[in-house]
Amino acid sequence: MSKSSLSRQNEIYQSILSKGRIYVSELSESFHVSTETIRKDLDILEQQGLILKKHGYAEIMNDYFQLPLNVKISEHALAKQAIAKRALEYIKDNSMIFLDPGSTTLALAKYLPLKKGLTIVTNSLAIAQLVSDMKHDLIFTGGKLQRKGKAFVGAFTANNIDAIQIDTAFMGCDGFLNTDGPTTFSFEEVLIKQHVIKKASQKILLCDASKFKKTGTYTFASFKDYDIIITNPVSNKEKELIKDAKDVIYIQAE
Repeated sequence: MSKSSLSRQNEIYQSILSKGRIYVSELSESFHVSTETIRKDLDILEQQGLILKKHGYAEIMNDYFQLPLNVKISEHALAKQAIAKRALEYIKDNSMIFLDPGSTTLALAKYLPLKKGLTIVTNSLAIAQLVSDMKHDLIFTGGKLQRKGKAFVGAFTANNIDAIQIDTAFMGCDGFLNTDGPTTFSFEEVLIKQHVIKKASQKILLCDASKFKKTGTYTFASFKDYDIIITNPVSNKEKELIKDAKDVIYIQAE
């Protein structure tokens, strides 16, 4: 597959994420290629489990759509690494932290050996596996596994979180274009995120600049619920999306 094809498919996917639904004719006109070429691109994206192809258009999978974690990790890797390094500054030795499922929080987890005496709470299978070999205490919430995001959800998970007092929670989202707060594609994750927000003394939202251009299905919080948002530099227009945030830190990717 040519580089131009991969680039076009990535842009098509970003457009579908942003709009929720987009028509073949619109994509054909936008990319100056035939409708047949666009249909082939959509076939590939559907085979990867990223979109749902319909007659004449394509849309996100469904209300429970979530990008597979291995795909998320490869996207905007340097930006996420820069955000993770800055977030590390807000972790005190001997504190209890919560790490939300997601690629940026996973990037943060990789730096935790630099800290001492942490208790790490997570409902992320990937993060639990990573930190299990570190010299920190691990509390794994358990629950029902969402396979694509490798996250545990449900009432069992929420009840376990309620029993814990969290010092600092680091959380992610699927985007917040044209919404009043961060969103997720998973209805089941809404409950977990809201319980974490209630139990954490300090809440920090980690999101790379791409989240300003896309949105999920469900809004689970307001920007005011977070003490700090750490992201990458964005335009003044995009900054307006999070104007209600208490504190925003913009970190340039290395």
